[in-house]
Amino acid sequence: MRRQLRVELLRGTAPAAALVMFGASVWMFAVHQDDWAGRWAGLASWVRQSMLILVALMVAAGAWQAGRERRRQIGDLLASTARPAWQPMLVGWLAVSLAGTAGLLAALAGAAVLVGRLATYVGGDWWWTLAVGVLALWTASALGVLVGRLVPLRVAAPIAGLAAYVGLGIATYLPVGAGAWLTPGLPYGGVERLVPDGTHLRQTAWFVALTALLLAVAARRIWVALVCGALAAASVVPIVTGPLPRHFRTDLAAVEPVCTVEGPQVCVARINAYLLDDVAAVVQPVLRRVDGIPGAPWRAADAVTAPPGHSTVDDDGTIWVGLDGQSKAFGGLERLDWLRASTDGFLSFYCGDGPHDQGVYDATMLARSWLHQEPPYGDVPIDRLLARPMPQQRAWFAEYLAASRVCDLTRLSELARVP
Repeated sequence: MRRQLRVELLRGTAPAAALVMFGASVWMFAVHQDDWAGRWAGLASWVRQSMLILVALMVAAGAWQAGRERRRQIGDLLASTARPAWQPMLVGWLAVSLAGTAGLLAALAGAAVLVGRLATYVGGDWWWTLAVGVLALWTASALGVLVGRLVPLRVAAPIAGLAAYVGLGIATYLPVGAGAWLTPGLPYGGVERLVPDGTHLRQTAWFVALTALLLAVAARRIWVALVCGALAAASVVPIVTGPLPRHFRTDLAAVEPVCTVEGPQVCVARINAYLLDDVAAVVQPVLRRVDGIPGAPWRAADAVTAPPGHSTVDDDGTIWVGLDGQSKAFGGLERLDWLRASTDGFLSFYCGDGPHDQGVYDATMLARSWLHQEPPYGDVPIDRLLARPMPQQRAWFAEYLAASRVCDLTRLSELARVP
């Protein structure tokens, strides 16, 4: 069997499966680097998010491998040998699974090098997250083998892959319940959160039992299939009765604040600490501009560091910034404009659903333009405001904050007409 496995790895579907999985994985890492760059937990989580594509490819590869005997018309020849018919099938599945996994891991190794250059936090359960994802690929190839053995068509492989893609795609839009743990994907809970205790073990048992069931049915081993089916059914129960996907728990070490030591205080979670200097370069100028103005914030913090139960919309002197989607594989921030825009959230206010005077909107545009020292949106008298001495500019900004806090719309309209 070892010699047959070597032949399958070198000459069967396996080499093509490895190349396709490598190319697909590289593409998925390249186009969504903001989801994984700089964070080990993000890297493992993104592999699981990529299962929509990777599982479909493994299903297609398994189906193509299983249909090879029929395409080459060597079924009768193999049946005449003393070797049990299920052994060549099992070797073919093993070869495709190993090759597909190798393709993913080769791409993952390159991404891991980039993560290792930047990462400031290693902990968490990301190893488990990654391992369960790899195991799901072996289950996918087993499903493909079953389809290839049952459907005597050349188009069975691409159709099976497309069906897997569509099926998993539909599952992502269904209401998220405990059954979501039965899929290869991972309900997104944030890179600073941990999967509920025991879920990885329950998923492992489910994928192993399901793989054994699919292979037993493909080999037409009825009694083995019945036993594996019973084990698969038993492994489902603790999953659907276990914690819901929304019950991710916070990794307290990952969200521990790491703060600047010079200038206005800017803090990020430890898992995002590699972004601290880049975030401070954008946020500290804003804090310096409003330093000492009554009602203005004096610090900025990563939103994931907020204490449990604390609302990031509370007026507590803190600018809360979100860093999701900001990572770049080689370091730095992906969207400076997004981060800069999040620093003026304290300028927003809610004064009911009724229509507001244009002057209220203009006052807000003036305040944002002054804060960021950028051209304003709309035709507002920013030049007149900037022509004033700096103490008067700061006094105007303080009046804006005071009026917005108490919804004094009349005063806001007056502030928009800078004399």
